[in-house]
Amino acid sequence: MENSTEKIEQTSWMQNRLFPTVGDLLAMLGIFFAVQIAVTLIGTLALLFSGRGVVDLEPYELGRFVALTSLVSLAVTAVLIWQYRRWRRAPKIRIALGVKGLNPLLVVWCFALMMATSVVLEPLYELLPVPHQNFGRGWWAFAAVVVIAPLFEEWICRGLIFGSLRSRYGVVRSVVLSALVFGLMHVQPVPVLNAFVLGLVLAFIYHKTNSLWSSVILHALYNGTAYVLTIAGFEDQSFRSLFGDHTMGYATFYGAALILFVVSFFAIARVLKTASKTPLQEGEKSPSAQKITPVV
Repeated sequence: MENSTEKIEQTSWMQNRLFPTVGDLLAMLGIFFAVQIAVTLIGTLALLFSGRGVVDLEPYELGRFVALTSLVSLAVTAVLIWQYRRWRRAPKIRIALGVKGLNPLLVVWCFALMMATSVVLEPLYELLPVPHQNFGRGWWAFAAVVVIAPLFEEWICRGLIFGSLRSRYGVVRSVVLSALVFGLMHVQPVPVLNAFVLGLVLAFIYHKTNSLWSSVILHALYNGTAYVLTIAGFEDQSFRSLFGDHTMGYATFYGAALILFVVSFFAIARVLKTASKTPLQEGEKSPSAQKITPVV
């Protein structure tokens, strides 16, 4: 009887140590897509039963539809991934919600880096299929893009997924893997590549400040800027087109963005490399950990 109990405890301990595997990451990604498809399908069917389709919605009505489906799907995804971790008996992690480590200057620098990244990668984006994204217009659309998406995506990708990865793989690999999951969540080639690179920055600032609010604010700033540019009519315009025939002006602008991009990512790599030499143990707080740290 004692041997049987010891084997059960040993198996449970091994399950804890092995989480998360590649299969776990795929499972959590599958949960995200399954919920997205289910909620969107239910919402679309509800519209059809009312005698309308998504394509019949006015921009402001579409904004409300996107906001409500995003809220439901992301909230359900967060709950199901949390439940999946419990089913897998994953090690407990602490999602830091304190504000003491919040650094406004670091947020501004990372935001500038995100914008520079969009400029630097633009020539590559132009070789890929043009993404089709329509979030509608109005305050509902703004809430979907600037409030709902940053809050829930950061809780899922940085809080749950990055936090789970960091307890097993250390900082550097966890930053890359969580960014990859974040990128794949965006499906289309250009958003996938863009979200992957931005995910590196978001994971970095969350780890550096030990505050999820840092990545939420940074995510919201980036999405908000993209939304404002869209409603201002710049959605289909590239940075290159804004300079017209001023080739030298664009070259100078691109060069400045490239310098910021290279220097910033070199600095981030150095910080993460240093952090990887002293990885956090399971359940251990970093020196700047805050009091408000829910255990999940």
